[in-house]
Amino acid sequence: MLALVCGGLVWWSFEVEAYKEGPFPNMTGGFGEPTCRHCHLDNKLNAPGGTLVVNGIPPRYTTGETYPITITLSREGMRRGGFEISSRFASGSTKGKQAGEWRGLDQRMQLIRSQIDPSLFFVQHNTVGSLAPARGTNAWTIQWVAPAAKTPVQFNIAGNASNDDASALGDFIYTKAVRSEAAR
Repeated sequence: MLALVCGGLVWWSFEVEAYKEGPFPNMTGGFGEPTCRHCHLDNKLNAPGGTLVVNGIPPRYTTGETYPITITLSREGMRRGGFEISSRFASGSTKGKQAGEWRGLDQRMQLIRSQIDPSLFFVQHNTVGSLAPARGTNAWTIQWVAPAAKTPVQFNIAGNASNDDASALGDFIYTKAVRSEAAR
């Protein structure tokens, strides 16, 4: 277990556990990486009948500004839902590197360090955060502090609409990529 301090909050990272507790890092599908479908593979990626909606990512960000980002995952019959999000520079010499800083707003999610690049962080659900408060939908709100560099940022998000049967079968994986340009 690893304790990370980010944005004044202490985040606990369980780097070996997955699924209800949170997926492995680097599973958003961005920058050539796999998605949660790496394990949950019996249904098509982004199958009809479910949605992954991301609100709050600005089309143009202002350096140092804080943006609340809400991720909403919906699918009929979903009992648990999970997500993982990253913010990485989209181009230039820093392409694929961490862009900005994440801040959690509640105890339903965690910050986890990449095992591939320790300077890269992902935000994801934890066990409490995977429980769908209403059957069929789950949502999380986090804060993103925009980086000082004026380089485009790519957000990659993966969501798992789970049937909660303690297996990787019967779950639906949804992904989304959103780009934010630096304000001039």
